[in-house]
Amino acid sequence: MKQPYQTKDFPLAAFLVSSGLALQAHDRSLGVSTFTFPDSSRLHELVDDYYGFRALVNPVLYANAFRNLKSVMYSKTTENDNMHNHTRATK
Repeated sequence: MKQPYQTKDFPLAAFLVSSGLALQAHDRSLGVSTFTFPDSSRLHELVDDYYGFRALVNPVLYANAFRNLKSVMYSKTTENDNMHNHTRATK
């Protein structure tokens, strides 16, 4: 079984999402986000293109992916805060 691909590179993650790959998971620990994608040959092609300065992407799709990933990053913190406040309020 293939291991998922993980990156802490936020612009790369936005590029992968804007290229049509699905974000599998997101983890935020000590202020650092890790983005997880299912491993595939397409993913590796995109990563190679990104780091090889050959990547092409629709700028509107990239901007949308960038904003959506920021929302994912910060909603986890908000959800944890809200859950903690809700738990304290119901005790």
